[in-house]
Amino acid sequence: MTTDTKRQGVWFAYIATFLTPFTLMISGIIAIIYSAYQMNKGTDDVTYSHYYTIIKTFFLFFTFFVVLGVTAATTSGMVAGAEYWVHSDILDMIRHAIPYIGAGISLAAICFWFIKISKGMQRLKANQAVEI
Repeated sequence: MTTDTKRQGVWFAYIATFLTPFTLMISGIIAIIYSAYQMNKGTDDVTYSHYYTIIKTFFLFFTFFVVLGVTAATTSGMVAGAEYWVHSDILDMIRHAIPYIGAGISLAAICFWFIKISKGMQRLKANQAVEI
């Protein structure tokens, strides 16, 4: 397999990873399965580092969003329970603000993810390995 063919596979994985937020994670799952398959087949150091980074980044952000969702849901429930017993306008305001705060954190994380993927694509274009 030529170097160009190996790089095309990494480009596919990067593009699929980039589309993850828009495809409800389906393209990201395909990207990590494809990346793991290609790594198992054996690749050069540059390609290996990019596939590894794609897999690592996907699971890092997946874990972040799961923890963020559970935290937001738990906090909303706790504040709603406290507001039921205390009847405070401040608690009610906090309860309504929690989803917006979570959405803001999520948007910031997605932007960070896009920046990280773009930097990886730039390094791949320059035929440079990503630091593992």
